[in-house]
Amino acid sequence: MGTRHETAGPEGMQQGFTEAEMAFIRENIHANAGDLILKAGQFKGLDVKKLAGQIQSRQKALKKLPEWSANDKLIFPPALSVEQCSSEATALYKASIVSGQALIDITGGMGIDCYYMSRSFGETHYFEQQPAVAASAAYNFAQLRASRIQVHAGESLKALQEGLAADWLYADPARRDANKEKVVRLADCTPDVAGNAALLLQSAPHILIKTSPLLDIDLASKELQNLQEVHVIGYEQECKELLFVLNRAMPDADFKIKIRIVDAAGQPIYQLDFDRAEERNALVGYSKPLGYLYEPHAAVLKAGAFKTLCARYGLQKLAIHSQLYTSEKLVDDFPGRSFRIAAVCKPDIREISQHIPGDKANITTRNFPAKPEELRKKWKLKDGGDHYLFATTLADQTKVVIVGVKPI
Repeated sequence: MGTRHETAGPEGMQQGFTEAEMAFIRENIHANAGDLILKAGQFKGLDVKKLAGQIQSRQKALKKLPEWSANDKLIFPPALSVEQCSSEATALYKASIVSGQALIDITGGMGIDCYYMSRSFGETHYFEQQPAVAASAAYNFAQLRASRIQVHAGESLKALQEGLAADWLYADPARRDANKEKVVRLADCTPDVAGNAALLLQSAPHILIKTSPLLDIDLASKELQNLQEVHVIGYEQECKELLFVLNRAMPDADFKIKIRIVDAAGQPIYQLDFDRAEERNALVGYSKPLGYLYEPHAAVLKAGAFKTLCARYGLQKLAIHSQLYTSEKLVDDFPGRSFRIAAVCKPDIREISQHIPGDKANITTRNFPAKPEELRKKWKLKDGGDHYLFATTLADQTKVVIVGVKPI
């Protein structure tokens, strides 16, 4: 069967794959996991069910975790855990905003964030209560030569109570309750970082808390002490996560909101910093569609920078609730999608079809009494092509469809 690549994990657990197992995973990386299990009898001497699970998880990770996916020796958790873990891009971003001699990761898990952030520290302590998960992390860190990470299979808060300290402390609280339902309040996550804030800040002067993008930023800000800033992270077209930074030396005051739309290397492509006072006081003008149309990135919308966009980029809104913007001249560095307006039509396919070739268009609705799929069916349009239809409501309550194309 070949040499088994293994390491001792907590409680003496042994883990790893034989050369034959790694070859099977490589050869079937694009296969359907269910089909492989049905054909298990054809692969003598292999635990096909186990390997099919690895293949399914690696398929989820191919784009999300390119460095880990490229390493044949790593053990992946079930596919659902891979879906829920940080991407390499967002983990690299976190690593860029923390540094020091020591880091404590109190929530462990798969260890993606811990691995990348550990590069910015002399030593890192990883805590995970489930021994099997901690053993897998220890094994993976060894294969990745992350020698500065110490794996602890145990309760992190107990270690903090006993005096373990660091420059930074990281937490990614579980975002599901006992019934496996998603939660959107910080107090409903495990561990309760808000309830244990005093202990966390006693153990480290800087705290980084990752949460779901579903969390209410302003509600969470009321639950947390010493909040310095909130990073709203966008990657590709989605808002991926929120990062709350606590600072022991920071008095409770207005916190900064930092929108960061990052590339695959975790580097910001677009960034915008503001606070709630600026948003409240920003002046907004309204206009009918001009030469260009702008759709903010999902991270910008999550951050609530609706009026700030107008002030910062010299834009006007189409309507108070539409969250679409316009200008006469193109704004090159807008944090979102930009379009040249080709036409403004009534919501009538006979008029719209005069401005789009063929039967393809990308449809978006903003503050409009129909969903994109409903309009696509009604107008008999296929998804795709080079034309973008924005069905929306203007400030005077007129319903329109704006036909846009990507600016040259």
